Amino acid sequence: MRRVRLFPIAVVLAALCCARGARAEEPSGVVRVISEGAEVRTGPGFSFRAVYAASRGETLEVVARAPRDFWFQVKLPDGTFGFILGDQVLPLDVDPTAPPPPSIWARMADAVFSPPPLSNGNIGLSFSAGVLGREGLVLLRPALLLAPHLAIEGYVGETVGEQADVFYYGVGANLYVWPRSPVTPFFVLGGGGARGRKKADQFTIDVGHYATANAGVGLLIALKKRITLRFDFRDHVIFGANYTQELQEYSGGLAIVF
Repeated sequence: MRRVRLFPIAVVLAALCCARGARAEEPSGVVRVISEGAEVRTGPGFSFRAVYAASRGETLEVVARAPRDFWFQVKLPDGTFGFILGDQVLPLDVDPTAPPPPSIWARMADAVFSPPPLSNGNIGLSFSAGVLGREGLVLLRPALLLAPHLAIEGYVGETVGEQADVFYYGVGANLYVWPRSPVTPFFVLGGGGARGRKKADQFTIDVGHYATANAGVGLLIALKKRITLRFDFRDHVIFGANYTQELQEYSGGLAIVF
């Protein structure tokens, strides 16, 4: 009977000890070593054994303040605990669980790039200029974003050359690899038509309508001030009943997503 009566008391005492230990382990900040070196001891006094040597500039998580003298109980890198003299450290009122400050590369990226526009956009419009084959090219590309990683995009434009002008039109699909990144590569697959208009007796494409197909890759770069650069590298095939020609597109320009 006596043991039965003592059992609830033991349970309560154990719970109080655990709660006290949990409160003692709650971090209250960090301390930074300001002396050339500081010894961490097993207790709050120089008579206790040294278990760790902290170097100048090192930060340690504070677990609790010692009940006597100016000592801090700190958590060591290996997960154990010890006491360090307050005269050798500088208390810092910061959250030790907070993430470290961003690196210089992260700060540079934040200064240059803007949030990716594909995450919240529904409509896109791009204007590109470059070359197709050996002729100058201008294209207007409206797009409908079905999802952040997928868009249906049309295109209309013209190449202006010495021998012929060619009007291009069509539609395709863009697959964005990292739509939530300010630098987003994408894959392109599309097709449409072309109509050549002769400028002289010599020409590279006959007058008339032709079918076209294209495939390639591109890159979107979202910069500050809502400026988005776009680059396309595609392979175009123009074909008809008795005619086939393969041309490469290298173009760049500006894009807007809203």
